[in-house]
Amino acid sequence: MLLLHGFGGTGQSDWRHQIPVFSQSFRVVVPDLRGHGRTDHPETITGPEFFELATADVVALLRASKFGPAHICGFSMGASIASWIYFADPTLVKSLILVSGAARINREIAPGLFDLWEGLADPDGVDPGWAKVLARLHGEDRWRTLLRNYGAAVIARVEADGEIAYSRGSEISCPTLVAQGSRDSVNSPLLSEELHARIPGSELVIVESGHWVQGQQPQQFNAAVLEFLERHFQGRLVAPYGGEGSQ
Repeated sequence: MLLLHGFGGTGQSDWRHQIPVFSQSFRVVVPDLRGHGRTDHPETITGPEFFELATADVVALLRASKFGPAHICGFSMGASIASWIYFADPTLVKSLILVSGAARINREIAPGLFDLWEGLADPDGVDPGWAKVLARLHGEDRWRTLLRNYGAAVIARVEADGEIAYSRGSEISCPTLVAQGSRDSVNSPLLSEELHARIPGSELVIVESGHWVQGQQPQQFNAAVLEFLERHFQGRLVAPYGGEGSQ
């Protein structure tokens, strides 16, 4: 199982409630995505091409390792990358779990996201508590660069093309679970509902939480994911590696 974190997080921070649970049934691979956490170098987030490059990084990881095909679980930014991995090479993907994701983004349907991204141009203006977390995860000398670069990159990307999986969602044929928080003020539930509607046979679970579904309601989220996978893969969940986690 491959766990992909969201913007501003790391594999460890976003999935800390899932790693010990999912490792009982899978070899769990939890990378830090380009420009985040232990990858350092937020300057590699240079423009709208960041998302294609981050997707290519993970595709290369799966192809070069023994990890694929994998159950790919992505949160927020990671959910978009998970979808693009499928479009790049569906043979690498057993299933998709898309958390707080979207089929498309533009100013009309997601004004709150644009407010957030535009605010990243002034990193010292963000919530002080969040700033402390960012400094701890990414380094005191790097978190401001991460915010400025990502904000500019994502705005350029969605204003040029807000497509994520809107027109191509019908191509996704693997088992897919879409999870969304009912009180998410960052990613409107409508965005996940639209994503669910675009992917044939996908399942939608709405959780009483904000944006960080898997952190705010970990037991409910973990149970939903494991039940979904058990139902689709019928007893074939235990990893041949003895359930040891990998990061």
